[in-house]
Amino acid sequence: MSGRVSLKDVAVAAAVSHMTVSRVVRGERTVRTATAERVRRAIAKLDYRPDPALSALAAYRVRESSRRAGSVLAFLETEKLPYNRLVLEGVRSEAARLGYSVASFSLPASAAGQRQLSRQLFHRGIMGLLISPSNEPRQLEGWDWGHFAPVSMGVLRHEPPMHAVAMDYFQGLLAAYAGLRELGRRRIGLFLRADLEARTGHLWLGAYLSVARPALRPFLFKEAPRLKAALRKWCAETRPDAVLTIHGEWHDLLAREGIASAHLNDIEPHPDAPRIRLDAREIGRESVQLAHVLLLRRELGLPALPKMILLRGEWSSSCAPGLIGGHRTLP
Repeated sequence: MSGRVSLKDVAVAAAVSHMTVSRVVRGERTVRTATAERVRRAIAKLDYRPDPALSALAAYRVRESSRRAGSVLAFLETEKLPYNRLVLEGVRSEAARLGYSVASFSLPASAAGQRQLSRQLFHRGIMGLLISPSNEPRQLEGWDWGHFAPVSMGVLRHEPPMHAVAMDYFQGLLAAYAGLRELGRRRIGLFLRADLEARTGHLWLGAYLSVARPALRPFLFKEAPRLKAALRKWCAETRPDAVLTIHGEWHDLLAREGIASAHLNDIEPHPDAPRIRLDAREIGRESVQLAHVLLLRRELGLPALPKMILLRGEWSSSCAPGLIGGHRTLP
């Protein structure tokens, strides 16, 4: 074959349309695996080389088209959680900076409801999906993923798998545990509401059991009328001098007995408690940045190798100078 090999030449050799060849060359994941392999074999056989000038022009057109057609991001709220309000604030601020608007939707639980929402978003030209943090993994059925660039917010893995952004809960607990050790505490317990710990994918519990040697029996509770009595019983049995928690409402009760509280996140901590600082808005901002990159690259659909971006919190003990030293335990 004389002259430069064109997309149409490859398309004829692979028995596909030239648009299919173009999608394979751009790395889009909307082409069936077997078809993409046939196109790649034809490219290798014909020694096809994209024209640099035409590639640059095509990339420019794709970027401009993405900005117009994908200028709205959908925030799909799985549950009405206070945490999600903060995440959404971060989403809106970063989206505005990058030139997007944000439309918020409740994520239907049923496959039929999700199919209906999928069609609605497609016809509105919305391609970027931001799935809010959830208390449990979700089955996301009925979506034509080839039309969307989805990003999950939170460590729980939904089905099917997709790119995600979350707090590094494992590292956060390790940092808080080490911080309490530096402040002189030696019997460090874990005091958390069970469903909120599960929301981390049990990374808080796993990190605690990996680092606390020997570990005190964790106190993972459900809301109950006699919770205070159960807490006193646990403290009497385990004799902690500090606890890792997210429950600022118990700080004063524990502090009166010389038991320090360290918070594993920065959501409504007690002002006197050391903590891991990571503003939930950062989860939203980072998720928008990831969706932005996917849309600019036209990487629609589910990724072959989903990645999770973990944001590390920072240990801060400057607000709790009085933690060093002796302690008492609840009787």
